[in-house]
Formats: sequence, structure tokens, C-alpha cells
Amino acid sequence: MTLSSPPACSWRPGDSEALRIALSIPVTSAALAALNREMSQLQTHYPTGVCTAQRHLDALAELDQQLAVLTPADLNAPVRRSRKGVAGGVVPNPLPLSKLAVVEYATELLLEETESQWDPNAPSPAVVLGKQRSQHIGQLALLLPRLQNWRQCNPDPFRGSLVRG
Repeated sequence: MTLSSPPACSWRPGDSEALRIALSIPVTSAALAALNREMSQLQTHYPTGVCTAQRHLDALAELDQQLAVLTPADLNAPVRRSRKGVAGGVVPNPLPLSKLAVVEYATELLLEETESQWDPNAPSPAVVLGKQRSQHIGQLALLLPRLQNWRQCNPDPFRGSLVRG
């Protein structure tokens, strides 16, 4: 009876950059060295963790693609939409041609109403995808806990720190 070993995963060429972006690690030589060191230690000591990290990175890439294709219409999609058109079926011919004739004509036949209703408690698709994305990032942070010190969580775009190199 032989034990089958789990599939050995190795880091792909773009994984370090994907990890850097996902974990919000700055582009400094010390931070990149720490990232590479943690990636090699994970592969050495816990090779199945590399497979898990790659699944999380793939899920993040898919969520990013879904977020990129969202349109404003998707973000503000109504729950229910109704439309009222011409009452009574067929509009009699001939239709009025001048403004004065329209006023004398039965204008209720020309009205069209549209009504949209939104659910204020329902989250938008962007919020749902963002929560899923943050869960995958949290799992990556658990796999590589020593990188937590290098993460820039909620950086202020108008303030920076001096980096000596």
C-alpha cells in the first residue's frame, strides 16, 4: 500500500506580483525581498499552501474581472420595473399633426408611464463582490502572516512616508 503524495505546486511567474497587489505591499526592495522570502518558505515548509494561495489568487483575478465589467446600470439595477402604455389598445388614426390638435385630442392615450422600484436594503453587486474579494485576501494573509507588517491598509493617498534607499 503506497501513499499518494499531494500534488506539488510551485509558484507561477506572475504570483509574486499578484500577491503584492492583493496584500497591498509597497514596491520597495525590502518589501519585495520579504515577499519573496515568505513565498519560498511557504513552498519549502508547506507546499500545499502554495496550491491554496494560487486558488485564492485565481479567485481574486476572476472577481476583479467581474468588477471591471460592471456598468452603472448593473450597480443601480431596480428590483421591480413596470411600464404603462396606451390604455385601450389601438390608437385611432389619424393622429393629430399640430400642437393645437394634440391639446384637443385625448392626450391620455399618448401617455406612457414607467415606474422603477429599488430595494434600499439590498447590497449592490459591487459590494457583494468586494466582500468576497476581501475574504480571499484575508485567507492569503493567514497563509503568509509575516507579511502583515508590510501591508498598507487604507493608505491615505495624500500622505506618504519617506523611504530611504
